[in-house]
Amino acid sequence: MTKIACVIVTYNRKKLMVEALTSVLNQAEAPEYVVVVDNASTDGTKELLHEQFNFDQKRLFYERSSKNLGGSAGFAQGIQIALKTDCDWISISDDDAIFESGYFIAMRTAMKQHPQQEVFSGSVLLPNGQHDAMHRQVITNERTLTVKPMMENDYRKDFLYDIFSFVGVMLSRNIIERIGVPEQSYFIRYDDFEYALRARKYGQFLNVHNALVLHKTNYTRAAIAPWKEYYVMRNRIASLLKYRGQNRYTRWYCRRFLVRKLLAIALIKNRWCQARPLIHAYRQGYFDGLHNQLGRNQKYLPQ
Repeated sequence: MTKIACVIVTYNRKKLMVEALTSVLNQAEAPEYVVVVDNASTDGTKELLHEQFNFDQKRLFYERSSKNLGGSAGFAQGIQIALKTDCDWISISDDDAIFESGYFIAMRTAMKQHPQQEVFSGSVLLPNGQHDAMHRQVITNERTLTVKPMMENDYRKDFLYDIFSFVGVMLSRNIIERIGVPEQSYFIRYDDFEYALRARKYGQFLNVHNALVLHKTNYTRAAIAPWKEYYVMRNRIASLLKYRGQNRYTRWYCRRFLVRKLLAIALIKNRWCQARPLIHAYRQGYFDGLHNQLGRNQKYLPQ
């Protein structure tokens, strides 16, 4: 029988974490193993989880970091724990991913129908019922690794694509053992992008349209946090240079990416009040990305 391990990473969102974990455990044909990685939450996450769930460290695992190492290190840690079980597949998600009923049944069905497929994902929904387009993308320019999201109509049936996010994606043990774990030095942002590029060497990914996961996010493109944008700039540049190298074309794209981000500050009114910290974050991220200065930057940590 195919065995699944589900990895969930959390930080300071205890109520969402309870909801996310409940949505996994209450599934028909639920995963055989569930690994929760707590990135040193300070809001009582550990206490609440242990009050409501029995972490026996056999089927249900709880691992707490001594400090917040970011989502990238959390996913890497969770995958390493999952690999110590006899699982065949590993599901990856954040604490704001709520799996709808029948999710893992749909995944298991797809595995049987497509035995050669190494990576599956579900369709990500926003609270308003629309698909969250940023989670499933295709590459439109191989030289710059530019992407575009799948369109709403694409979700009417299963489809192949190139770039996944860490919301409702499932990878075979086989491919994880070939590509390794996510890049821990990215901290947050583009760690899933970089991981998808590694996995894509072995073929495109299949999105299962009727496997649904609700993404309870409050992120908007208008209201953004400077500390997060530092990692967006840095890691996007670092991933491009890692896979396409330093050349005239990639350096041009990096400069263009910086200019576009700076222009957005002027054009989007909601960002005016954060103009100065955003400018500093983008400039520092640009410099660090070009020089591959990665890791947890003490100047840019969760606020």
